Parts: sequence; structure tokens; C-alpha cells
Amino acid sequence: MSLEQTERTMDRYFAAMGRGDDFSELYTADVTWIMMESGQEVRGSAAVRDYILALHSKMFPGRQRELAVSDSHAYLEGDCVDAPDGSVPRYDYCLVYDLEADRITAMRCYGSIARLMPPAEAAEAVQLGRVAAPGTP
Repeated sequence: MSLEQTERTMDRYFAAMGRGDDFSELYTADVTWIMMESGQEVRGSAAVRDYILALHSKMFPGRQRELAVSDSHAYLEGDCVDAPDGSVPRYDYCLVYDLEADRITAMRCYGSIARLMPPAEAAEAVQLGRVAAPGTP
């Protein structure tokens, strides 16, 4: 994908997420999410969406850098806290997105943010559908 196509796809992805729409429509059916620090891996568009929603429910605002984009890849760095009062510790992350044909095919998350999603809790959130998917009852 060209740089412009990658930018457009990522803009659509974050816009859908921000509106509360089903952002998994921008994933391929076999998309993967891997937490590199813990080795957690989630596969499939609905499961990855639910995992991200569960992760976001544990994150409180922090600092985020501007999205960096290249041909067929995007990169997002930042940090967050796990308490609304902004107390420590801060959890850092770097997300790497792989794209093909206007869809996200894989995401790799590097950094200490993996500690927010212990494997058993992550599996339960995805498998039991504890997190309501956008656009679904």
C-alpha cells in the first residue's frame, strides 16, 4: 500500500474507534494482535476488537505521539496509567500496524502495557464477550 493509502486507512480506523463504531471492519478476517512482552496472541477480527476494548477499559489518558506512517505500516507510541488519578506506574507502548489492501492485517504491541492484561483476564474478556462490541446490543 502506498503511504497515502496507509494514512487513509489509519484515519478511518481511528475515526471509527472514536465514534464508537465497529472498527473491526478495518481488519482482515485473520488479523492478529500480539503483546510482544507477554506473548499473548489474539486472532480474528471480533476477538481482536474485543481484546482492544478490554485493554482500553483499563487505560487512563497518558501521552501519545503523532502516528507515524510508511508504506503498508503505521507506528504509534505513548504511555498511560491504570488509575484515573494519574498515579504511577506509567505503562509505555509502541504499536506496529501492518496493512494490506486497505485493511489492518496484524498489530504488534511492544512495552510494559502488556501488564494491564494478564493472560487469563484477557482470554476471559475475549472468549466470554465481557466487553460489548461497538454497534452491537
